[in-house]
Amino acid sequence: MNSKYLAVGAILGGILLFLWGFLTHAVLPAPMRTFTNEEAVVQALRANAPSDGVYYSAHGIFAAVSFSPPYVDRGDHIGPYLLRQFLSDTLAAVLLGFLVAGLPGTVFGKACWAAIAGFAAFAIKVVPYWNWYGFSPSFIGMEAFDMIGKFFLGGLLMAFLARKLAPALIRQS
Repeated sequence: MNSKYLAVGAILGGILLFLWGFLTHAVLPAPMRTFTNEEAVVQALRANAPSDGVYYSAHGIFAAVSFSPPYVDRGDHIGPYLLRQFLSDTLAAVLLGFLVAGLPGTVFGKACWAAIAGFAAFAIKVVPYWNWYGFSPSFIGMEAFDMIGKFFLGGLLMAFLARKLAPALIRQS
């Protein structure tokens, strides 16, 4: 594998995927709702959910709980979360680079195949959250838009970079 392709792809891909995630999670309307009585819910969760985790009830309630010590807004300490997200997106870009380098076809065709892989990942991982746990259709839809968009855009960038920086890696159709 061409190291220049992977290095440039990791950096540019990480930036692209990070910016796409910023768009889908911070700019577009969030598909999540707020509690009508947040303080009562927080008190109930603190009393009944002893630690971070995923909790469920036979009464159809599902909650992902993450207490940020000392119960402050994560936005107040966002730096480490942003760094981990960027590193995760950079790793995803490298993995997409391996995927598209092994695919035949045009840059756009490879991006479409990457989007299909993203749709498969979405169907395997996110759709069950709607099916089994009752996540809202708007939340599932936004996750589809985010995930498939990342696979397509990341695939598009990595396929373009492969063509420019590592033509020997390109499989011929």
